[in-house]
Amino acid sequence: MAPPARTGRRWRRLAAATALGVATATGGHAASPGLTVQAAAARSSAVTGQRIALLIVPQAAASGGRAATANADEEAYRKRLRDIGFEVWTVGPADRPQLDRGLREAVGRLPEDAQVAVFALGPTIGGADDVYLLPQDTPADAGQRPGLLDSEGVRLSDVLRRIARRRTRELVVVIDECQSAAGGRCDFDAAAGSSGASVIGGERAGRRTASGAPLAGRASLRDPMLAAMAQEGETFLQSHETLKRGLAGSDLEPRASGALTTSFAFIPQGFFAGLRTECNKIDPNAEPAALRGMNLDAAIRGCEAMTGTYPYARPFEDRLQAGREQRAYQRAVASCDDPTATASYSASYPAGRFRALVDTFAVECARTRDRQDEARRQQADEARRQEEDRRRRQEEMDRQWADARRQREQVEQRRLEEERRQRELQQRTTVGSASGWTLNYSTNLLEISPMANDQYDPQKQTYTTIWHSRQHGQQVTMYVQVSPNERCGSAQQFITEQIRPRRSQISRAQEVNTSPVRAGFVLEGRGTAVAQGSFDDRSFYDFATIRRDDRSTITNIGGRFPAEFSDLYRAELLRMMNSMQLPGRDVFNNRCG
Repeated sequence: MAPPARTGRRWRRLAAATALGVATATGGHAASPGLTVQAAAARSSAVTGQRIALLIVPQAAASGGRAATANADEEAYRKRLRDIGFEVWTVGPADRPQLDRGLREAVGRLPEDAQVAVFALGPTIGGADDVYLLPQDTPADAGQRPGLLDSEGVRLSDVLRRIARRRTRELVVVIDECQSAAGGRCDFDAAAGSSGASVIGGERAGRRTASGAPLAGRASLRDPMLAAMAQEGETFLQSHETLKRGLAGSDLEPRASGALTTSFAFIPQGFFAGLRTECNKIDPNAEPAALRGMNLDAAIRGCEAMTGTYPYARPFEDRLQAGREQRAYQRAVASCDDPTATASYSASYPAGRFRALVDTFAVECARTRDRQDEARRQQADEARRQEEDRRRRQEEMDRQWADARRQREQVEQRRLEEERRQRELQQRTTVGSASGWTLNYSTNLLEISPMANDQYDPQKQTYTTIWHSRQHGQQVTMYVQVSPNERCGSAQQFITEQIRPRRSQISRAQEVNTSPVRAGFVLEGRGTAVAQGSFDDRSFYDFATIRRDDRSTITNIGGRFPAEFSDLYRAELLRMMNSMQLPGRDVFNNRCG
């Protein structure tokens, strides 16, 4: 019997991939297919043995928003792990046979006695007895068809068992997001199996708490996990506690296997002190006598570089601050001829280690200067008084001149502003709607359609105003429509349901929350519907806004115009939007409870 077409395609692709290649490091946010190996960017004497991070990114960034996030996460994890001494192996997107084969070959290259950290990036599925990695050809409904998991997914327990056979010193696992299949569960102990791995991760929770309050949406586990990985000396068990705090109140719930190692740390104690850097030559407890004649500039530059690379490393920040204070102390006591340096130390370090020494030095310098200056002071007093009188007279004259100049400038500025305002009034006009909004537009560029001048449709209960171009006619359409929010949904929901189906290519779709009173959503791109399944080539811009306290009314302002004139008409649409004033109370208020 011939194999199914889907399976046949898989084996043809597998046969074509005769060997797993080792790719060189490339830029961008997408993981490359195959295995990419990057060496550790830092070596510390506190680390003994080899440390390897295996990042598994089963799906290509183009597969969807969640896959794109996983590929971007891989880049962030890769940089952090390399900076803290891990060699990073990334297994990129592949279909089921290639992913299984690639993981087998990658695991086969792992050295013995290594510390191995595995990151499963992107969603995984919890089945009846395991957690499954999802290759890029996994059907979208695999979670609803658990019978497919063994044929379509890769068992994480199999991967970890093979790694454990390499006699690893430590094996820890981070699962980015687990989703329970129908009849299954995210059982991290089952995933660890007999490998002895310590597993932590997250499971996507319901969209609201038991009390009905909304949860903070997280695209992935990345940010709280990176925070947990930034604590020097923190064990994997403690990293789980840090992760729990970072996920509090979010739609990702922390999960862990039954036992977590206390001997593994992403950043071992003493890691930063063990790095070869000029910064570590700074001794925060150095005695004052040891600082005389010492050049601290190179060490301070080293600390500045290290805090740039390791902004989360307190030891480098402490050494940087200590080095700067030591250099300020050196300058403060270098010479009595530089009282500014002496005063600068006291101002910058009011409770500094060397404050008493600097104050004593300042007192002695002051006494010396007093003795030297006393003889000259009496002779200079009269000349100083005369100079002060002259200076005051000059300052008064300067002040009067400055006041006069400022007044002239203000008059001229008001004149120019009035001229500018008059020019704008000649070129723009303000219109309003019975629904309460007002805005201004360029009368040289646009004209309001006689058929849609704040037209009210009683059947749809909408107020509509439409502009067309004086030069390009109905090729250009600008519009404002105010209507009841029948679904009482968000601005994004309105755009998704009412606008998006009639648009082709999307270049921008995002929330816009610049007002504490209103929430909005923008959709921008190219191609608007002209018939069923047919789109033209015009650019479009749509913005929907809804009050936060009452969703009853939705205001939609937007435009469609030829792509070659986008710069002209998009700018005018944004000016209209910026000038738009919405009513304090919407016309269709209190319809949404």
